[in-house]
Amino acid sequence: MAGCWLALIFVLIQGVVAFFFMKYAARNYARTLIITFISKWDVLMEYYVHILSVGDADAIVINYQDDNTRWWTIVIDAGNVGDGEEVKRYIKHIENGCFIIDYAVCTHPDKDHKGGFFDLYNDATVVISNFVFANPENILSCDWRRLNYQTGLLAQKGKETYNHPTDSSKNLIDIIRRSNSQIYQWSYNMDFVGVPLKIVGPEDHFLQDSIYEMALDFAEITDEADAELYNEDEILTDKEVKSVMDTEIETSATNKASLILLFHPGNHKFLLAGDACAKSLHDVVDNLGDEVKNCILKVPHHGSKHNLTTDVIDLLAPTSATISCKGSKKHPNSGVVYWLSKYCDVYSTAKSGTLTYQSMPVKYPAEPLKRKQIIQ
Repeated sequence: MAGCWLALIFVLIQGVVAFFFMKYAARNYARTLIITFISKWDVLMEYYVHILSVGDADAIVINYQDDNTRWWTIVIDAGNVGDGEEVKRYIKHIENGCFIIDYAVCTHPDKDHKGGFFDLYNDATVVISNFVFANPENILSCDWRRLNYQTGLLAQKGKETYNHPTDSSKNLIDIIRRSNSQIYQWSYNMDFVGVPLKIVGPEDHFLQDSIYEMALDFAEITDEADAELYNEDEILTDKEVKSVMDTEIETSATNKASLILLFHPGNHKFLLAGDACAKSLHDVVDNLGDEVKNCILKVPHHGSKHNLTTDVIDLLAPTSATISCKGSKKHPNSGVVYWLSKYCDVYSTAKSGTLTYQSMPVKYPAEPLKRKQIIQ
């Protein structure tokens, strides 16, 4: 690895010298050298983005190697209670027999996102160095609307959204505080030290209002009986899809409070949307523009029709899309898959199992749920 770096640095120096001190023909050669350096830099940057197969739940494990060949592991959501062991299998940062999670991020407190963190904190071989989330207890303790309630009641309701899904005596916020994890409160556009990752949504006021609504009306999601299976052969029209996707908008305050993250190693960009709503994603595009357009998209809320509009997909124009779901007719919605396929291949964990995006060439690519449409 060291030899590769020395060679690349030598190539870059050659290019810079040629560009500034030689004539036109040599300058073209210099540009070629610099482009070669940049492309090889991108190849040498090693990362793996694992979108785990955990049914209608979300668990993402990112392993990223920095310039000093140090591995960083980031876990964004951990699925349901019982999924922690599956998350652990993909952790690459291991020291002294311990599995190190450098950053754990919980996008919002639905049980299919927070549940696995109870497992991980209960595992003596797992160390979570930093925990990042929008702590509703802290946010609501400063909200002026708290004055309409008994002292401390609003903040307490916010904290209870992080209770264990089936045992209210266990609270994830309390567990984190008793651990050695450093707690980082969410902040808009927050960068993560050491890794090319940042929080890009939702905006401050929208998040605060959503958390306020969530605290007043939070209920654990209920597991639905398996519905009709997703039909890969369903034929749709633009008009049919728009009539559903652009009218049935997300109303869950908990989902509207979902964090959105951008992982941007080298020239690549992954927009990890949790269960975010269309408004939050639209705001992300408005604020960041080309920084998020043509991204690799982790589709929000298991491909639900409530969380994306055709307009948002058009704005993002993703180059690849992955849906974490169990493959019912509801998750993913066929209209969402159809509209995404106007821009890219669409993958699902229901069809392919755990899906991995990596910096190195893929030997055995996954089979898409739906291939990119060929526009006549």
